Amino acid sequence: MAKQNDLTTQAIDGYNGLPNQYLYSSASYIAHLLGRFLHDTGRTQPRNVRMSRGYTIHANDMLFRWEDRTSHFERLK
Repeated sequence: MAKQNDLTTQAIDGYNGLPNQYLYSSASYIAHLLGRFLHDTGRTQPRNVRMSRGYTIHANDMLFRWEDRTSHFERLK
């Protein structure tokens, strides 16, 4: 059974190009965008996706921050 805060499914949907059906700025919305970002930048399919504080999100053992104004991701580590 998946953990409640696991957002991997939403990120994989974004990675596969499915439409983003989630509420703007929700954790699911950001995870979907991250999946699309990972695809567009040539990275592997998202795994172990979890939100952190603020607009930071973990995926594939990396940490990203979502910039709301530009709808762009910045890799933190």
